[in-house]
Amino acid sequence: MMTMSNEETERLFRAYTSYRGVYAHFFGEYDYFKYGGSGPWNNPDSMEKFFNKNESGNFSMQRTIFKNIANSFDSKKDLVLFYLSQFTNELIYPTVFDTDIYDEYKARMNNFDFHIQQNMEEVKKCMKEYNISFDEIFITKSMNHPYILKLSLSKRISLETFAVLDMILNFIPEIDKYLKDPIWKDHKKLVLNYKPFLEVDVNKQKKLIKDVLMKG
Repeated sequence: MMTMSNEETERLFRAYTSYRGVYAHFFGEYDYFKYGGSGPWNNPDSMEKFFNKNESGNFSMQRTIFKNIANSFDSKKDLVLFYLSQFTNELIYPTVFDTDIYDEYKARMNNFDFHIQQNMEEVKKCMKEYNISFDEIFITKSMNHPYILKLSLSKRISLETFAVLDMILNFIPEIDKYLKDPIWKDHKKLVLNYKPFLEVDVNKQKKLIKDVLMKG
């Protein structure tokens, strides 16, 4: 195994611990914000055991992947954004991480207002297509998925837009009264886990959404 400088080791450890913290939040019973990303993984022995688990000879695929990640991001905040981009796109394990997905995610987050406006145009198309009101896209009185969920699952609107709309309208509890299927349960869990990571000015987004809905 190649000797690493202290700085390289620190960067690798930051990439590893950030991954474990965000992973535990999304796929375990762990609150990233309550514990600040810290956990039993916050020690070098944990990292070595993780890398050595699938090591072949002197080569560890996981170590190599995390070294590349560590070299790509200078801060914990950037690392968290990278992992969010993967987990919210159902890319869970390091071996399937996709930098193109991250680039798309970063572009979306850097142009968040425009993205929300574009997605709301999709919502309006749905309203016109099915001749329904804005309020009706959130309604379900049976086991049928409401239109807002269909829009999200089909990726006509993003997970971020779905989450922002719930921040404003708090419609998830109402849907949850009627839907018990695994697709809804998984989507709800993903949204609820993701929402705390979204730094959103709710009042600003509410106005942007209203402006799009009122336009033409």
